[in-house]
Amino acid sequence: MNLLSFFRLPPLDPKLKVVGATAIFKDCTRKELEVLKLYLHERHYLAGEIVFDEGEEGEGVYIVISGKFSATRKGLLKKKKLGEIHPGECFGEIALLEATPRLATVVAEESSVVLAMFRPELLRLAEARPRLGFKVAEQVARLISSRLRRLVEGTAEPHILS
Repeated sequence: MNLLSFFRLPPLDPKLKVVGATAIFKDCTRKELEVLKLYLHERHYLAGEIVFDEGEEGEGVYIVISGKFSATRKGLLKKKKLGEIHPGECFGEIALLEATPRLATVVAEESSVVLAMFRPELLRLAEARPRLGFKVAEQVARLISSRLRRLVEGTAEPHILS
């Protein structure tokens, strides 16, 4: 064993690699991602299982680690499919900042895994690590702003705000 390998960091958890690639956490350092791990909850969904329903109060953001989800919205006569959500993407981010009704229903299309952060965890993070809490909240606000701007400009599909 050489001395350099002794000081080399172990590989980053593959799930944290996915988290670090999402829009909300892309500016986080490895150390910050390791801290965030304490505030993330792993959830498993079976095909057809509902993550949340349109209109229910939002609680947090979900980062897709594996699998696929679909977002739908109630229409006049039938549900309107807004789009699919794949690994490396997140959904429900508005609820991380404010408890508002969900804008869509999200359902697992296949067996799927997400890491979720709920509003109370963001508040605990902000108390324990103010700079990191601010960084996450700022990135959520930037993501929402970007999606809203693209929607207003007509360059994005409506599912961006699910």
